[in-house]
This record gives sequence, C-alpha cells and structure tokens, in this order.
Amino acid sequence: MLFLVSNTNSVGGFEKIAPEASVNDGMFDLLILKKTNLAEFIRLASLALRGEHMKDPKVIYAQASRIRIKTKEKMQLNLDGEYGGDLPGEIVNLYQHLYLIVPKETAEKTLDNAEQADHLLQ
Repeated sequence: MLFLVSNTNSVGGFEKIAPEASVNDGMFDLLILKKTNLAEFIRLASLALRGEHMKDPKVIYAQASRIRIKTKEKMQLNLDGEYGGDLPGEIVNLYQHLYLIVPKETAEKTLDNAEQADHLLQ
C-alpha cells in the first residue's frame, strides 16, 4: 500500500495529485493507493497527472486534521523526499499555528477576503 498526506494541491510539482487540498482549511488530504500491480500503478499514475484518479476504486480519499499511521513492521517515512522518521507515527495539522508577515496586498490576494486580511494584519 502507498499513501500520500498533503496540505496543498501541489505535490512534487504536480498540481492535480490532491486537487481538493487547501492550506486554508486546517485539514490534510489523505490518498491511499490500495495494493496493486505495476501495470495498474502506471495506469493510476497517468490518471493522477491529469487529476482523474480520485474516483478510481483503487484510490481511497479522506480529509482529517490528525492522521495516525500504524504498521506491522518498522517502516521509514518520506517527507518531501527526505527521511522523516520511522512509522508508526502521527501527523497533526496545527491549523493557523504559524503567523507570517507579508504586505497587505499579498494577504488580500491570498486570503478569502480583505476583511480577514485587515483583522490579521492589525
């Protein structure tokens, strides 16, 4: 089994792997690929590049703010191409835990509305 936890729609430069993902919702997007053979994996990868994989029966999709991963054996976790520790483990979305200082114009373009931007920038 292969799984992906994302907080944005862009994964590895591909923008349709997790098309429902949003950094503003406090949720992770979890995609699980059921056990499959190489030919099925290649077919699903091709669908994923076009954003057409989400309804495939081999793909499980869910959203969660906390994800616990349990394994029968010790398994390494890959975080954006880097070693991320060993599983089992837990991933927690600390929604709005980090504050950034940006120009007001940038915040207005990024946030849902200018009122929210004014509140955060005061």
